[in-house]
Amino acid sequence: MNTAKETQSGFALLITLILVSVVLSVGLTILDLSIKQVRLSTNAKESEVAFHATNAGMECARYTRSVGATAMETGQSVDVNCFGSPVFSAVPSTNPDPVPSVSGDGEAFLYEYDITWGPAGTERCSRVSTLVASSTIAGSGMSINNMEDLIVGYPEGNTKACEEGARCTVISVRGYNRACANVGNYGTVEREVLLQF
Repeated sequence: MNTAKETQSGFALLITLILVSVVLSVGLTILDLSIKQVRLSTNAKESEVAFHATNAGMECARYTRSVGATAMETGQSVDVNCFGSPVFSAVPSTNPDPVPSVSGDGEAFLYEYDITWGPAGTERCSRVSTLVASSTIAGSGMSINNMEDLIVGYPEGNTKACEEGARCTVISVRGYNRACANVGNYGTVEREVLLQF
């Protein structure tokens, strides 16, 4: 009789261990799902922040293109004034000469500038590239070659055509959920918008 009692107590221990294992497995699975949901919602939030930085940068670039139309079409520097204060003095990219990859009658200039904006601790970055091309009226139009080198990610091939007498503009804005100085750090999210007119 003594052995039957030991068998029963061993059986109870086995049932208890199985039950604890099942409860622990279910608990760990729920914890894992919760952690994944938190990460997913954080990524969605950071992506939204980057998108708003892109959208705000595009509005700034469009405003700058509008108020500095004459200066940008002739390759002069322009003051970028967005979000309520001057943020940068933009000049044609590194070389004030026309973009070298132009064929036909006209000139093109590339303006690039970064904007860091937002309250301390929640800064965002908007990186703007604006290509402005001016084709002469009496000419035969112009083509800008190597567009993929000038505007990163340009989706329409490697050439941009601009008809005679036209003013062509391509604006690319990349928005980030971090300040421009911190772009590239862990957790940086990028969104991009391209506008042509």
